[in-house]
Amino acid sequence: MANQGPKSQTILVVGGGIAGVTAAIEAAETGYDVILLERDPALGGRVAQLNRYFPKLCHPTCGLEINFQRIRKLKNLRVVTMASVAGVKGEKGDYTVSVSVSPRYVNANCTACG
Repeated sequence: MANQGPKSQTILVVGGGIAGVTAAIEAAETGYDVILLERDPALGGRVAQLNRYFPKLCHPTCGLEINFQRIRKLKNLRVVTMASVAGVKGEKGDYTVSVSVSPRYVNANCTACG
């Protein structure tokens, strides 16, 4: 059978650290539809927790803020936080991914549920 290529032009990037954010932005800027999944409530990963980082030894927000501005401009990049991959099915070029999204609320029964 000849290679028919991917059936979907959507790219899923798992992980919203600096590498995932950069990969998602670069893919979206080339025209692909991109979904960026992050398990935490915010993007940035470990870099967002650092005081300074290599190579410029600048504060993390100097690099992350530029990427966050790029994300806001990209209509074909969807960010989903508090989410993780629950399952993957399919074959090369035709995957179906199930995503589990954590609740974003606190209800009356939540007492020190942290």
